[in-house]
Amino acid sequence: MKKLLGIMLALGLFSGCGDDGGPSKIEDLKVMEEIQISGLSGTVDVVLDDRGMPHIYGDDINDVLMAQGYLMARDRMAQMEFLRRGIEGGLAEIAGTIDASLVEADKSVRVLGFLRQAQAMYDDLEDGSAVKDGLDAFAAGVTAYIDEIRSGDAAFPGVISTLIRADILQDWTAVDTLALARYQTYSLSYSGWAEIDLTAAALGIQTAFPANDPDERLSKRAGIFYDFWNFAPAEDVTTKAGFSLYDSGTKKPSNKIGPPRLPSREVLTGALKFRKAIDRVHELIGGPSGDRGSNNWTVLGSKTASGNPIMANDPHLSLPSPGVWWYAHLNTMRAGGDWDVQGVSFAGMPIVVLGYNRNIAWGATVTNYDVSDVYHETITAGGGTNPDTVSFNGQDVPIEKIHEVIKLNIGDPVEFDVETVPHHGPIIPETRTDTSALSVRWTGNVATREMDAFFGLNIATTVDEAKEALKSFEVGSQNFNIATRDGDIYWSTQSNVPIRDPRALTYDPATGTGYCPVFALPGTGEYEWTGRIPDEDIPTDQNPAAGFIATANQDGVGTSLDGNPFNDQYYLGWEFNLGHRMARIHSRLTELVSEENITPQDMQDLQSEHRSSLGVKLAGVIVSALDRAEEEHSSSGTHADLTAAVTEAGSKMSKVIEMRDRLSAWTSFDTPAAVEGDPSDQEIADSVATTIFNAILPRVISLSFGDEADLIGVRPSSGMIGKTIQHAMLDPQNMATYDSALGDTVLWDDLATDGVEESRDDRILRAAVAALDFLEGKLGADMEEWRWGKLHTVRFKTLVPVDDMLGQTYDTYSIPTPDDPDFPDGFPRHGDWEVPDACHFSLWSGTDYTYGSGPSQRVVVEMTPEGPKAFNALPGGQQHDPEGEHHADEAELWRRNEAPPMYFFEKDVVKHAEERIQLTP
Repeated sequence: MKKLLGIMLALGLFSGCGDDGGPSKIEDLKVMEEIQISGLSGTVDVVLDDRGMPHIYGDDINDVLMAQGYLMARDRMAQMEFLRRGIEGGLAEIAGTIDASLVEADKSVRVLGFLRQAQAMYDDLEDGSAVKDGLDAFAAGVTAYIDEIRSGDAAFPGVISTLIRADILQDWTAVDTLALARYQTYSLSYSGWAEIDLTAAALGIQTAFPANDPDERLSKRAGIFYDFWNFAPAEDVTTKAGFSLYDSGTKKPSNKIGPPRLPSREVLTGALKFRKAIDRVHELIGGPSGDRGSNNWTVLGSKTASGNPIMANDPHLSLPSPGVWWYAHLNTMRAGGDWDVQGVSFAGMPIVVLGYNRNIAWGATVTNYDVSDVYHETITAGGGTNPDTVSFNGQDVPIEKIHEVIKLNIGDPVEFDVETVPHHGPIIPETRTDTSALSVRWTGNVATREMDAFFGLNIATTVDEAKEALKSFEVGSQNFNIATRDGDIYWSTQSNVPIRDPRALTYDPATGTGYCPVFALPGTGEYEWTGRIPDEDIPTDQNPAAGFIATANQDGVGTSLDGNPFNDQYYLGWEFNLGHRMARIHSRLTELVSEENITPQDMQDLQSEHRSSLGVKLAGVIVSALDRAEEEHSSSGTHADLTAAVTEAGSKMSKVIEMRDRLSAWTSFDTPAAVEGDPSDQEIADSVATTIFNAILPRVISLSFGDEADLIGVRPSSGMIGKTIQHAMLDPQNMATYDSALGDTVLWDDLATDGVEESRDDRILRAAVAALDFLEGKLGADMEEWRWGKLHTVRFKTLVPVDDMLGQTYDTYSIPTPDDPDFPDGFPRHGDWEVPDACHFSLWSGTDYTYGSGPSQRVVVEMTPEGPKAFNALPGGQQHDPEGEHHADEAELWRRNEAPPMYFFEKDVVKHAEERIQLTP
C-alpha cells in the first residue's frame, strides 16, 4: 500500500495534506477525470478505492443514485444486459437462431411474468416518492453509459461486443431494475418446481410401490416418501425455541381422508419439460442453485471484547463471474443529507441491498417459508369465440390470455399467448390438456414494495426505524439480522405468508394421507389462501438472553421438529434446511458467548468453519462396516452378508482396509484442501480421509437408494437424501421402510438382484471398492496424493456464455480461467456437505466434487459508537473486464478466507484512494 500511495503522490493524485502530512479529505485528492452526465442537478464526487469500490458523494441522493447507475454500468454493463434479457425474455434476440433453447428460455420467463410484475410494481409507486425518483435516477445513470456504447465512446469487453450488439441496446428503465428485483425474490422464495417434483414423486411411488402389491419387496416400500422426503430436520436446532404461537398438535389430520388425488403422469411430465426451459435460464444467468442457503448472526455487545454488537452474514448464492454483488458507498451527509451507507448491491439494482450505515448493519438469509402453491385446474372448453374456463367454487371462470412477441436475431419473431387463471396465476403451458392444467399461485404474482424496505434500511438510525422499513418487505422472505450502534440486535422474518384453508393442511406424513401444499392441490376452491399471517405473529426476536441470534435457513421456530409442519396454529413451510450448518454455528456461538470476549476475527473464523457434519455422524458407521469386512476377509463365513462382496473385492481388500484405517484416524473431521503451500502431516491425513469419506458416501447412496429413485422417476435432492442416509445408518427403526424381522430398513436391498438380500454393510463395502477404483483412476495409487483439494474445487464461471452462443473456445472471463497455470481445475477448497463455509456438491454423483454456489460475500460488521467497522470479501471483483485491475482481485481474498477492512470513514477512503473523478451536469 505504501508503494501505491507513493505512485499516486508521484502522479499528483493528492493536491493537499492533513495535519499529519497525509491526505485526510476528499478535497485533498486531485480530480483525475471529469464526466458529464445529462440530468444531474449538481456535481458528484467519486473516490475509487484500492478494491474498486466507488465512494459516491453528492448533495442530492438522486444525483448519487444516477452516479451509482453510471459507475455500475461502466463495470458491469454486459452482465446487466444479459441479466435483463434473461429475466425479461430477450435472449433469443441475441442468438436465437444459433441456440434454439433460447427461444424456449424466453418463453418460460414470459410465462412467469417478471416484466409484467415489475411494470405493476412501478405503476404502484407514487409520483414524486423517494423510491420512484431514486429508481428513475439510477436508470438514467445506466442509460448514460449505454449512450456511450451506442455512440462508440465505450464498448463491451472483448468478444462480448460481438455477442451483444450496440444497435440492439435499449435505454435502461426503472421497470428493468424492478424485473431484476422480482427475479431475485423469485429465486429466494418460489417453491413451485420443488412441489411439482414431489407431486411427481408421490405419483411415482403410488405406481412403483403399491401397498397391496403381492411382491413384498415392493409393498414394504409403500411408505418410502416418508423416508426420501422427510420433513423433520436432521438436527433439532432453531433460532427461537418455544415460539408461543406454534404449539404442535393444534390441528389434527382427519383419519377419513385418503391419499391425495394427484394430477396425471401426462400433466406432470409436461411440467417437468417446462422446468427444463426455466432451468436453462437459471443456468445462463446464474440463477437459483437448487440449494438456498446462507448464514447470519448477531452478537450482543455484552458478549464481545469491545462491548460493541457484531453482525456477520455470508449469503450463499451462485458464484458466477462477475459475481452477483457490486460494492458501493453512497453519501449525502457531507452536504447535510441522510445517506451514508455502504455495502453491496445486486448488478442492475440501486442503493445498498446488504450493508451498514452509521447506525445499523443488516444481513439476510432465506427463511424458506412456503409462499407458492401449485393448483391442478379443471378446464372446460369454451367453444367458438368463448374462452376456455376453469372450475372454481362451482363457477366457470374464464382463462385470461396475454400475447407475447419474442424477437429473434434473424428472421420473424415468435408469437404465443400466456394463459393465466385470474385467482391463481399463470398456467404452465406444457401441462395444458383439453381438460386440465397446472397453475402456480405465488405471493410475487402481484405488485409489492420490497424496494421501499431497502430504501428505508439504507437510512435507518435505530432498530425501530429498521422494523418500520421492513414492514414493506412482502416477497422473498428473509431472516433479517440487524445490529445497531445503540447496542440492539434484532431478527425479523417479515413477509407475506399465506394462511391456507384448513382443508389444505390435513396431510399426515406418517400415513401419507390428506392434502398439503407440498403437492399440487385441486384448484376447484377448497384449498385456497384465506388471508395472511398477521405481522405481529411473524417470528422475530430482539436482544435475547442467549446473547446472540443466528439463522442458517433451518426451521426458525420448530414447526417441523415433529416431522409434521402442517399441524400447528400457523403453517410456515416445509422446505427448511436440514440443520447441520445451524447446529455447528449455534454450538460455536454458545461456546464463544460464554467467554464474553468475541472479536470480529472470531466471527470470520466461524464463517470459515469446515468440520465435516456428515463425517462426524457417519464415518464411524463406515469404519465399523469395513471392520466387519476385514473380519470376513480374514475368516470367510464370519459375516455371511459380506461373503460375496469380499470375494469380489479380492486383492483390493488390502487397500480397502488401508482406507478404513485412514478414516478411523480422522478424529478432527477437518476437511483441508492440502494442495497448496506446505501442508502439515496432520492436514494431509485429514485431507486424505476427507477424500475417502466423500468418495464412499455418494456411492453408498447410489447403491442403496438409486434403484428405488429410478423406479419412482424423481430423485430426492442432496439435502433430502442426506437425511435419508443419516436415518438409515443411525436410526432405521424410525423409518417407514423399517422391517422389524430384518431389524433394518429394506432400502439396503437391491431390487435388481432377485433372490439376494443385500445388507447395509454390503452396500458400504461395495461403495468403498468403487471409491477405491475411482480414486486410483483419478488421483493415482498413492493414497498420500488423495488430497481433497484436487477434487473439491470452485471456478467462478463466466456469466455471459460466449462459448455456448458463438461456438468458440474463448473463456477469459471465468476466475480462474481454464488455462490458469496454477489452478486449471479451479481453486482448491476445504469443506464438504453442510458446513458453515458452504461448498455443496451432489451427494448422488461421486465423480464431480466441484461446486458453483457458496458465500457470495463474507461480511462482518462491528457497530462501534462512532459507526461501522466492517470487513468483507467477494468471490471475484468489481469489474467484468478481465483486463481490469479489479476483475479478480477480491477472488484471492475470498479463496483464502480473508476479509480485510472496508473503508467507510472519509480519512480511510482518502488513504486508500486510487482515483478521484467528478460527474457533472
